[in-house]
Amino acid sequence: GGMVAPFLQPELEWDFRLERVSSINTSGHKYGLVSPGLGWVIWRSQDLLPEDLIFRVSYLGGDMPSLALNFSRPGSQVLVQYYQFLRLGFAGYRAVQAASRDVAMYLAGEIAALSPFELWNDGSDIPVFAWSLRHGYTENWNLYHLSDRLRMHGWQVPAYP
Repeated sequence: GGMVAPFLQPELEWDFRLERVSSINTSGHKYGLVSPGLGWVIWRSQDLLPEDLIFRVSYLGGDMPSLALNFSRPGSQVLVQYYQFLRLGFAGYRAVQAASRDVAMYLAGEIAALSPFELWNDGSDIPVFAWSLRHGYTENWNLYHLSDRLRMHGWQVPAYP
């Protein structure tokens, strides 16, 4: 929700306004419109950063603390995220997230209208929804079969036990 709530639910207090929130992380590659691999985290204050997350390496004769998973990574994804923030701005991200929510709610509604499925949520909070098969519809097929058939048409929909 870190790339969704600020844009679609600005009245929702989910961030550092809450006393118990010490860090916020999100995946820039999901709703941040950046290619896979970019994730980021910010802490309320430096003293809340867990020491065991800091990787120390001797580099060029000195101690170099690093928070990265790898010491050496290209910075292109960070630049693309920064570019997207500048290019789209708050209004642009709000429009993108609203469109994603609208698609999720439409698909959830269409699935809910099919009798084999029980909808768990409608995608109105974040653009994600989930469903299960109702009792009586699992004798000849299951959600793994459905996932397989959808994949044949280019849709990647996970199925969990």
